[in-house]
Amino acid sequence: MQPVPVRGKLGHAAKSIKFLSPRARRLLSLLFLGGVFFFAFLSFSTHVRDPETPNARGDKKGQAKDGGALRRALSSATDGAATTGGSAVHLEAGTTSEAAPKKPVRLLLASHNRLFWYSVEDNTTHVLHEGEGVHYGVFPGEHDADGTLRSVWNVIRPHNWHPKTSEEHLVQLDAESGKELSRVRIKSRFTHDAVRRGDRVYVANTEGGEVQELQFPSMKKLRSMALFTLKQHVNTLAPLEPDSVWVVLHNLGKSEAVKVDLAADPRPRVVAQVKGVGLKAHGLVAWGSFFVVLDSENGALSLVNPTTGEVKRHFKFPHEEDPPKFLKGLCVVDDVAYFGVNVWGSRDSRDSPNNEADLAAVDLVTGQLLWRRRVPTHGLLNIVAAPQLGEASTYRAMSSAGGVAAAVGASGAGRASVEDAAALGTATAKEVAESARQHRVAAERRDGQRREALAKHHAETSGSEGEGGGAREGVEGGRRHGHRKGHGGRGKKSSLEEPAASQGAAVTDAGDAASGDGTSSTGAALNGEDVVAAASSKPSVSTGIDDDGVKAATRKLIDMGYQPKTKGHWASGHPRLDLKLKDTPRAYEAGIQLPLTTVDISKLRDLVLNMPDDMWTPERQRRENAAVDGRKDNMAKFKPGVEALYMVFSDQSTEHVYRFPYYDYFKEAIEPILEKVVGKEDINKVVRLQFARMKPGSEIKIHKDMGGYARFAHRIHLPIVTHPNVSFEVCPNEDGRKLGRRMSTAHNAASLSAEHDCVSIPMAEGMVFELNNRVSHLVLNKSNVKRVQMVVDVAEDPRSPRRLKPGTICNYERAVMVCPHENTLPDY
Repeated sequence: MQPVPVRGKLGHAAKSIKFLSPRARRLLSLLFLGGVFFFAFLSFSTHVRDPETPNARGDKKGQAKDGGALRRALSSATDGAATTGGSAVHLEAGTTSEAAPKKPVRLLLASHNRLFWYSVEDNTTHVLHEGEGVHYGVFPGEHDADGTLRSVWNVIRPHNWHPKTSEEHLVQLDAESGKELSRVRIKSRFTHDAVRRGDRVYVANTEGGEVQELQFPSMKKLRSMALFTLKQHVNTLAPLEPDSVWVVLHNLGKSEAVKVDLAADPRPRVVAQVKGVGLKAHGLVAWGSFFVVLDSENGALSLVNPTTGEVKRHFKFPHEEDPPKFLKGLCVVDDVAYFGVNVWGSRDSRDSPNNEADLAAVDLVTGQLLWRRRVPTHGLLNIVAAPQLGEASTYRAMSSAGGVAAAVGASGAGRASVEDAAALGTATAKEVAESARQHRVAAERRDGQRREALAKHHAETSGSEGEGGGAREGVEGGRRHGHRKGHGGRGKKSSLEEPAASQGAAVTDAGDAASGDGTSSTGAALNGEDVVAAASSKPSVSTGIDDDGVKAATRKLIDMGYQPKTKGHWASGHPRLDLKLKDTPRAYEAGIQLPLTTVDISKLRDLVLNMPDDMWTPERQRRENAAVDGRKDNMAKFKPGVEALYMVFSDQSTEHVYRFPYYDYFKEAIEPILEKVVGKEDINKVVRLQFARMKPGSEIKIHKDMGGYARFAHRIHLPIVTHPNVSFEVCPNEDGRKLGRRMSTAHNAASLSAEHDCVSIPMAEGMVFELNNRVSHLVLNKSNVKRVQMVVDVAEDPRSPRRLKPGTICNYERAVMVCPHENTLPDY
């Protein structure tokens, strides 16, 4: 059959129209015009539904109708902000104002069985490697002269279920054919991530709790940084700055993101922490001034502010699914987050060819699901990457045109702060320096205002010094240090309702009115858990300990401006100092001490007094208990003549916690006390527990604790054996004066001369205090008895301690506690 020319058919149709009736021709003309208008309407429509979206949503009030159009509008403005669903979207300084033309998105997916390319536009796949094991970290290798990706690197490790080998490898594959180009064995177990930044590759050794640093492209290991534990489950690495890497700690539950300073002296350490980023979280991609993180077990996607620690849920699948799903693998391209949706299953089914995962796409600007598709993963989907766009595709938002995307974010306040940009490494040195200068000027202004208010209040009350002078000071304090009773708090005064006796220390004053601005003396906003007191000539002090000496010391510290501020409570109901305020350069603003309660120590005291004396000796402890080498210099410097007996100990990060054998010796006497002080539910938050015995005539020199145990935990003291001639003194003015000289030229010497250096805290046997150990303190034993104090450090989150066998010798190497694996046991 001969093909009929189109022209001939059109001519035949035109001839046929002539024979139609006028009415039919008019109707046909109207239909033609209607069709033209219909197609014109489609051409100008800005909302297009993806046919594969399972639950495409209708427009909501206040939401942008087209995330892509919004992004294009944003890309054409350097400083504009658009509103979509209540979130402001912005461009950071230093980014281009021209939107690069978008290209089709191609993703490289790594699963429990295969590594394959996936094309977003046409829903097609191209397998590079399969059938050898589990695939994890992905990063680019070599490129052609025109920038085309030639090879990719990928971690291949054995399956978790009955593995036939323990060897794990970094394998270089041709980016199109999948041909193996090279293979390097890595000394890592259960590797969960491998990322590249320049000539460095970072590997997550999950079993060893390590971040390994390799040289690219030789893959020679340069160093191993054992900063974490197996239970913390390192699963994501993001080297956002040249000398630091962010790490997601799965924690087999409540997850966190921590920043590791790779250039810290003398060795790498954790310098920042954001808790509560998700439940069994995975992935961390820097997008604008935020981190995008997968809240895996909750089926949600969160935005994390690394500066403030705020975590905001940005997207969540609308309802529970059967079987349950969890999220894993994350990549952001053109402000769209691509991530895997996996089915929960047993370990033996995770590499099953029948176990197919979904790939989802969420528009980060609008927070809406674009689509969700089934992809042939043949097992769990672990990694989503786009290595052809750049080496940072698994930890930075990318552009489909290539390279890191312009910094479009979802800040609620327009432009990101310099602090946000600095945290991500996107701020310039000039911006950071100017921000620091502005903070310094503001701090100096506040400091001067506080001193002026302090001097004014002192002048107003100097005429009534004699009133209230009968308040008793603690032992030794009255003789060593006088105090002017009229000396008021720092700056503005506030008053709140008086807490119950078990709620710590408070002072109520009939003559003072509450501050009208709702701020504390430091200018910080108050909440219902803050304890703020105001000065009065006739104070009424309520503390958790009903003792005149304790009340007098508390009163004195408050008059000096050191008001205890609490935030949160232990399971027992007792309050605790604000840990965030404590972990600042002005740590004294959290308060100096918090009297909690009194406990019955008769059983514990008898046990301590009747125990063999050589149990205090290092020789016997090295045989029967456990020992920590490497801390002798510190002990000898600040605590000469002090003997220590450890029952629970940790390194400065407070993450590696160990229970010593002697814990069992004192367990029945100690745990009832801990239950009364912090509650039974919070005993698992203890990170350090020890006895300190001071010989007669010895001293603990003035010092303040600077380690992580002081920053991340609350220090609780309980005297077991003491004497009236033992003096425990806190010296906050030492810290305040030093800081004040550095930060303020408006230094009021007259007001400072009225302040005295130290205040004695009366600590009788059985009294329980929380001490702000970030403030300078000292202890003097002028008695003829051996003073014994129980010292406990308690974190706000649970820990998973490991038990040590008798005779274990651990090393305290540069603030990291290292114990032999063969000598450690799980907790009871």
